[in-house]
Amino acid sequence: MFQKPQMRFVASDRYLLVDAYNVICATDHLRETLAENIDAARDQLAEIVSSIHDAEGIRVALILDSRNDLLEVEHPFGKKTFEYLYAPAALTADGVIERILRRVKNPNDVSVVSNDNLVREATRSSGAIALRPEELFEWARACDARLVQDAARRRKENAKEWRHGLDIDL
Repeated sequence: MFQKPQMRFVASDRYLLVDAYNVICATDHLRETLAENIDAARDQLAEIVSSIHDAEGIRVALILDSRNDLLEVEHPFGKKTFEYLYAPAALTADGVIERILRRVKNPNDVSVVSNDNLVREATRSSGAIALRPEELFEWARACDARLVQDAARRRKENAKEWRHGLDIDL
């Protein structure tokens, strides 16, 4: 389930880094879920962000604080391009985000979502894009709508092809 991370940043990839617990605490419905079940809140945020991953082809990492000794990675959807990164207790999620920002080759290809002013300032000073949670959710809604439209278009095209029947010579 957990594995040691292989964090390689490819120049052509775009990244979305989410300060997960910060975003959860800044959002009413996720904060309510957090009070009942921390994993459910994390998974709900992942579901919301997955539309951005799928529609935009962006690598997504939800950065989470943990009590672990080492940085650990989990792929909740079985995709290497969507990760939960559990920060070591000595570093925190904010520290992981800052280290990633220092290592990335093209900061213009990185967006960081946090409601923390210090994280957003560090993001901007590195040349990356800083977003607030509200902007993330707006982006996710737009991606959801695009995915629905794309699916409807594909269904329509498939129905049109099947309407003509199959050409089978018997």
